[in-house]
Amino acid sequence: MDLHGERKDSLIGTPQGSIVSPILANVYLHELDECVEKQRTKREKGQAKRRNPVYHALGEKKRKMGKKGKTKTRECKDLVHKMRSLPSQMVNDPEYIRIKYLRYADDWIIGVWGNRALAEDIKQEIKHFLGDQLKLTLSEEKTRITHAVSEEASFLGTVLRMGNGRDAEAKVTLSACPDGKKVKRRSTGWETVMRAPTPKLVKKLSEKGFCTKNGTPTSKTGWSCLDADQIVQLYSSVNRGLQNYYRFADNWAQLSWIQYILEYSLAKTLAQKFKSSVRKVFKRFGKNITIVIKGNPGKKDRKVSFYLNHDWSRKREAFQPGSLPDIDRIRTAMRMETRSKLGKPCCVCGETAGQIVMHHVRHIRKLSHKREARGFNRILRAINRKQIPVCTICHGKIHRGEYDGVKLTELAYIPR
Repeated sequence: MDLHGERKDSLIGTPQGSIVSPILANVYLHELDECVEKQRTKREKGQAKRRNPVYHALGEKKRKMGKKGKTKTRECKDLVHKMRSLPSQMVNDPEYIRIKYLRYADDWIIGVWGNRALAEDIKQEIKHFLGDQLKLTLSEEKTRITHAVSEEASFLGTVLRMGNGRDAEAKVTLSACPDGKKVKRRSTGWETVMRAPTPKLVKKLSEKGFCTKNGTPTSKTGWSCLDADQIVQLYSSVNRGLQNYYRFADNWAQLSWIQYILEYSLAKTLAQKFKSSVRKVFKRFGKNITIVIKGNPGKKDRKVSFYLNHDWSRKREAFQPGSLPDIDRIRTAMRMETRSKLGKPCCVCGETAGQIVMHHVRHIRKLSHKREARGFNRILRAINRKQIPVCTICHGKIHRGEYDGVKLTELAYIPR
């Protein structure tokens, strides 16, 4: 499928989302890793950055004031404040060059500690290597050279830059050590900032039918024919997936907007399903929208609630393994796909002893006001379901047209 939604059959490529794609990318792009490693070995130089003479001159002055017992004077405090606004080493040291490379499948990024001319040379080397050796074309539009302090770069859906765009400001932050312990450290504001692209996320939600272009929640009509608990689970999976992915982001609190869109889109979808209002949906299912599923005799009722996050404090180390509870996504997906009403009695006559089958239509959307529903399909449109459980006898009568005139009130029960 292309960007315009048109299908084009092709004999090359792999299916979108298949795990084969990243595996083949790792195999094929191994030579790219070796190429960049050669560039790194050839171009890197210097053991350490040279000391900033201005910073260390101020440090020497502070040391002398400390010997004289003037550490609590206003002059010493101003001196410390000025030191914290300066780097301790030379930022643009021409004798110190470092190259960092990171690749995930076919997405890669290179960090260069050097001038722009060096970055341009590395880009051209990689472009020629990809074209000559791997027969790949480097996308000029996507492959950009950005200044880490004054511009932003994007990698794996995350916006990266150095510093907050303002003057350096000394502050104490908590950092996680490899052993899991947290220690305090002084930061002057030039650390790496990682942000979630909130406007892009809203745009994607809009394209998927969760909201308008400006972020106003809308009902997702395609899901309204599912069971209420299935709808809640689908919305929870979207909300939980986005939050788990961006939990480390420095603008984590902005994802509360994403959660708001999904929460009220869910409420509007349930309102459409039950032909009700959003206010009545929250009154019926609670603020966190909880669906209670009655259990079979002797078993407890099951509750399905929309996943709501209430902790919007920043946690940069949250991406580390084991910091979030594991969700069995395979089991959840299997339960969603295999759920049906086959264990229920026939909704027409109430029969439980015989074999239960599913009568279904292919698309509920085709039973819209543009095409008047006929026969038994009027029932499915009225209850907004694509399938209902019936016994084999009633199933035959439905297809023979003997139940075309049945009313909703004449059913044994309404399958919700």
